[in-house]
Amino acid sequence: MLNYLLFNQTATQQANPLVSLLPLIIMFVALYLLFILPQQKAEKKHKEMLNSLNKGDKVILSSGIIGTITNIKEDIIFLEISPKVEIKVLKSTVTRKIEDDSEVKNG
Repeated sequence: MLNYLLFNQTATQQANPLVSLLPLIIMFVALYLLFILPQQKAEKKHKEMLNSLNKGDKVILSSGIIGTITNIKEDIIFLEISPKVEIKVLKSTVTRKIEDDSEVKNG
């Protein structure tokens, strides 16, 4: 009789393996929605901003350098950081485009 009760108890526990995987599935969905999806959206927005850069735009680089674009060649940007001072930088180092001078505080 005891064997019969133990056998029935183990049989019912093995009958539904989906229930034991459900917390793991929920955790992966939550991680995707909270971390991966917003990162993909931000990356897409950054790529769109890089593709919309034109000559004359003011930009900020990831190093903190602020300058005006004088020329663009594929992945290289020529940036004027001071009168008659031009540097070449990778296009991917541009973090944002400055629309107004008020966005940058002069120190």
